[in-house]
Amino acid sequence: MAAASRTHTPQAAAAPALSVEEEDAIIHSRITNDERALRRVIKKFHTYASAAHANANDADADADAREAFLVELAAFSLQLKKAFMVCEAEARQVEEHQRERQRIEDERGRLEGQIEQLKTALEHAQVERRRKMEYDVFAEKINTLPTRDELAQTIKSLENDMAAIRADHDAQARLIETQKASLGTIISELGAIRLLGKETDADAEPSPESPTASASPRDGSPAVPAEDEKEEGEEGEEDLDHPSSDDIPLSATLNPNAKPFSPRISASPRLLRSSSGRASSSAKPEEASDDIEMGEVAEDPKDNRGKRKARLEELEEGEASDMSSELSELPDD
Repeated sequence: MAAASRTHTPQAAAAPALSVEEEDAIIHSRITNDERALRRVIKKFHTYASAAHANANDADADADAREAFLVELAAFSLQLKKAFMVCEAEARQVEEHQRERQRIEDERGRLEGQIEQLKTALEHAQVERRRKMEYDVFAEKINTLPTRDELAQTIKSLENDMAAIRADHDAQARLIETQKASLGTIISELGAIRLLGKETDADAEPSPESPTASASPRDGSPAVPAEDEKEEGEEGEEDLDHPSSDDIPLSATLNPNAKPFSPRISASPRLLRSSSGRASSSAKPEEASDDIEMGEVAEDPKDNRGKRKARLEELEEGEASDMSSELSELPDD
């Protein structure tokens, strides 16, 4: 045993020098690892070696030292196995940790992708919901409106009404123009008749006899007494209450019992013209009334009443309105 130790000593002395990294690793391992078991093993080894050299003849002491060294060596070996198993377990834990970390990273990436997909789906759902709400609003408004057929019928009826209104407006415009023309003609003829009446009154001299005496008894027309004549104011009031000869139709003024009219030689042409003018003026209201269509309102008689007032004002003081018909006898000169 001593020879073996002597042979191993030179080899241990010839061990190569450690590098800086190896020394750092040894220092780190010594700091981190518990070397008490190793020191005990080394101590037992030195005790056994010294006992073997010192007591070469004492076999019991060598056996005890050897047995103590082997026990310590077995304990150290068991501790190393335990540490090795711990290292393997830690390595497995590290691998498991790496796998778990990788799984977490993968799960994180997958969840991030799902989150992005959910965000996109949420945005699409919000847009669809907003569009659906707008569609519901428009659908509600559309449902409140009538159908296409009803709208078409309404439009057609409105177009027909507009066409009827336009036709009625054109007819009214034509009627108004016709009435304006007729009214202008009537006014001009009334003015001419008024001028002719004034000229006739100025040219005709009043007879000393009463107007009723000028009528011939053979004509069959009744004589009018002189006391029935009224003053100018009273005649004007009767004209306002009763229509004048210009407003009465020609058929109402005719006397069915009168004899045929035979003009005398003494009748002046101017009086004949005035009588023919009155006949034409009395026939004009009938023509104007014929122009009024069915359903239309005739002109207000206030205009005729105003005309009668104007005619009464034009009469001179002491004169009476000429209420004689066209077929009555002319007064004697």
